[in-house]
Amino acid sequence: MSEDDELLIAVRDTGVGLPADNPDQIFDPFVTTKPQGTGMGLAIARSIVESHGGRLWAIANTGPGATFLFTLSSEVGEPDTSPQS
Repeated sequence: MSEDDELLIAVRDTGVGLPADNPDQIFDPFVTTKPQGTGMGLAIARSIVESHGGRLWAIANTGPGATFLFTLSSEVGEPDTSPQS
Protein backbone atom coordinates (compact mmCIF):
# COMPACT_ATOMS: atom_id res chain seq x y z
CA MET A 1 0.00 0.00 0.00
CA SER A 2 1.36 3.45 -0.85
CA GLU A 3 0.86 6.68 1.07
CA ASP A 4 -1.75 7.60 -1.56
CA ASP A 5 -3.89 4.74 -0.25
CA GLU A 6 -3.88 6.05 3.34
CA LEU A 7 -5.83 8.57 5.34
CA LEU A 8 -3.80 10.67 7.77
CA ILE A 9 -5.64 12.01 10.82
CA ALA A 10 -4.03 14.42 13.29
CA VAL A 11 -5.36 15.43 16.71
CA ARG A 12 -3.61 18.24 18.57
CA ASP A 13 -3.86 18.74 22.35
CA THR A 14 -2.55 21.26 24.88
CA GLY A 15 -1.70 18.77 27.62
CA VAL A 16 1.58 18.11 29.41
CA GLY A 17 3.38 17.17 26.19
CA LEU A 18 5.75 14.28 25.56
CA PRO A 19 8.65 13.04 27.67
CA ALA A 20 11.80 14.61 26.19
CA ASP A 21 14.03 11.58 26.78
CA ASN A 22 11.75 8.89 25.27
CA PRO A 23 8.57 10.27 23.67
CA ASP A 24 7.46 6.89 22.30
CA GLN A 25 7.18 5.42 25.82
CA ILE A 26 3.71 6.96 26.16
CA PHE A 27 2.46 4.08 24.01
CA ASP A 28 3.83 1.45 26.43
CA PRO A 29 1.26 -0.25 28.68
CA PHE A 30 0.99 1.19 32.20
CA VAL A 31 2.89 4.40 31.38
CA THR A 32 0.82 7.42 32.42
CA THR A 33 1.22 11.11 33.17
CA LYS A 34 -2.08 11.28 35.04
CA PRO A 35 -2.33 10.70 38.79
CA GLN A 36 -5.32 8.40 38.35
CA GLY A 37 -4.51 7.06 34.88
CA THR A 38 -4.04 3.39 34.06
CA GLY A 39 -1.62 3.93 31.20
CA MET A 40 -3.63 1.68 28.92
CA GLY A 41 -5.41 4.17 26.63
CA LEU A 42 -2.64 4.91 24.14
CA ALA A 43 -1.39 1.31 24.16
CA ILE A 44 -4.90 0.10 23.28
CA ALA A 45 -5.38 2.84 20.68
CA ARG A 46 -2.09 1.92 18.97
CA SER A 47 -3.05 -1.77 19.01
CA ILE A 48 -6.40 -1.03 17.36
CA VAL A 49 -4.88 1.20 14.67
CA GLU A 50 -2.13 -1.34 13.93
CA SER A 51 -4.66 -4.19 13.73
CA HIS A 52 -6.28 -2.26 10.89
CA GLY A 53 -2.97 -1.84 9.07
CA GLY A 54 -2.31 1.69 10.25
CA ARG A 55 0.25 3.47 12.37
CA LEU A 56 -0.12 5.74 15.45
CA TRP A 57 2.55 8.13 16.70
CA ALA A 58 2.94 11.50 18.43
CA ILE A 59 5.07 14.59 17.94
CA ALA A 60 5.72 17.42 20.37
CA ASN A 61 4.02 20.74 19.67
CA THR A 62 6.05 23.95 19.52
CA GLY A 63 3.97 25.18 22.44
CA PRO A 64 2.20 23.06 25.04
CA GLY A 65 0.92 19.58 24.29
CA ALA A 66 1.44 17.13 21.48
CA THR A 67 -0.05 16.17 18.15
CA PHE A 68 -1.17 12.58 17.73
CA LEU A 69 -1.26 11.23 14.20
CA PHE A 70 -2.52 8.01 12.76
CA THR A 71 -2.93 6.45 9.35
CA LEU A 72 -5.55 4.02 8.10
CA SER A 73 -6.09 2.46 4.71
CA SER A 74 -8.46 4.43 2.49
CA GLU A 75 -9.36 1.26 0.57
CA VAL A 76 -12.84 -0.02 1.22
CA GLY A 77 -13.06 -3.78 1.54
CA GLU A 78 -15.97 -6.10 1.14
CA PRO A 79 -17.98 -6.63 4.35
CA ASP A 80 -17.49 -9.95 6.15
CA THR A 81 -20.68 -11.90 5.53
CA SER A 82 -19.50 -15.18 7.02
CA PRO A 83 -21.77 -16.67 9.70
CA GLN A 84 -20.81 -15.69 13.24
CA SER A 85 -20.44 -18.48 15.77
